[in-house]
Amino acid sequence: MKCDYQDRESSIKSEVQRQLIHLLTGITLIFLIRIAGNLALTVLLLLIAFYILMSVIIVMNKIPLSLSAFLCRWGRPAKQHVPLQGTILLLIGITLSFILFPENVIYASIAIVAFGDSIATAAGVLIGNHKLPYSKKKTVEGTVSGTIAAFLAASFFVTPLQALVGSVGGMLLESFLDLQTIREINSQTLLRFFFNDNLLIPIFSGLLMFIVGPV
Repeated sequence: MKCDYQDRESSIKSEVQRQLIHLLTGITLIFLIRIAGNLALTVLLLLIAFYILMSVIIVMNKIPLSLSAFLCRWGRPAKQHVPLQGTILLLIGITLSFILFPENVIYASIAIVAFGDSIATAAGVLIGNHKLPYSKKKTVEGTVSGTIAAFLAASFFVTPLQALVGSVGGMLLESFLDLQTIREINSQTLLRFFFNDNLLIPIFSGLLMFIVGPV
């Protein structure tokens, strides 16, 4: 499956659509985990298995053509070497957070990666004019917007201090993931697959919030 964007305007529109899907996915997962209760871990593992299976089906060109346009919006074919890589890693990151952290921290970490990452990317594409001094792609506007959105969303589940530490840490990590040194470290195929903000942000933010603890 190949996704081609004809101009910058359509590329921006597609990126915003991807971030909206990312945001809605995070919100859905919060509700799903809450509703599933004691079966939440099982549900997450089944979702990981389902998306891995879907990825294999896509690689084998067995997916119906009617789904191609939707999947073009779902991922970044030019940047991801595995179909649905972002969703798979997001589910793995959330599953690890579920195992490691208390319930409120789990919800907050999902909120940070869903709202923070989505808003940071969308704001960077739409209004970003000032590049961060250590990144060629990330912008000040995007990182600040993402941090504010992540903080507000996480505040529904944890204390303001935890939300602040988790959101700032998560968005700083998101902004650093594009560094040239990291891309060099990320040269190996296996590392390149797992070195992804969808996987790392919920775990890193969750760890920071867990260490700070409720005040």
